[in-house]
Amino acid sequence: MEVNDMRIAPFGPEHLDEAVSLLITTFQERPFYQYIAPDPNERRDFLALNFHQRLEHSLGVSEIELAFHGLRIVGIAVWARPAGAAPLDASPPEETFPGFSAGLRERMSGFLHILIAARDQAVRQPYWSLAPIAVLPEEQGKGIASSLIRKKLRDIDVSPAPCFLGTQDAVNLDIYARYGFQKVREDPLTPGLVHYTMVRPKQASHFTGTPVER
Repeated sequence: MEVNDMRIAPFGPEHLDEAVSLLITTFQERPFYQYIAPDPNERRDFLALNFHQRLEHSLGVSEIELAFHGLRIVGIAVWARPAGAAPLDASPPEETFPGFSAGLRERMSGFLHILIAARDQAVRQPYWSLAPIAVLPEEQGKGIASSLIRKKLRDIDVSPAPCFLGTQDAVNLDIYARYGFQKVREDPLTPGLVHYTMVRPKQASHFTGTPVER
């Protein structure tokens, strides 16, 4: 599939199940989620609930865009608007994920503390936030993620707000840097796994957002 065969359209409630399935397929073997949920069966159940809750919560407070090939969803990007309520600030994991193992809830709680602290050090409201963004594994490398990112950044650049994201994949640092994101912090989660905080200003060539003074 070439990029020009793809169309981008807004997410709606009717897309929820297919979008969750896409996110599970994309992320279930990622090292970060293997760390959070080592058991593959628990991991799949956790991802299903986690992404279902996040997408439902994002309706109305985020701009969610889907990439389609025909009628099939092949990519998704969730952009939380400035001052929008973020799922990571919602109920703690012991309330959000009842029934999952204590170890999973403890690891997820520890990660959220790191993510929130890193975010609060990196940016102040108003800012955009990108998470998650995903493309089906068999469709990666075809420019789908790039199309999703570039389309929204053109809209974001009309405002003075920076954009925040977090990633645990070091290979993503160079990819996001192409769009003007700058790595501002590294937080180890476990040996061999690091959470990276990145911020993109309005202009890729210089920081015009509102960084937190250190």
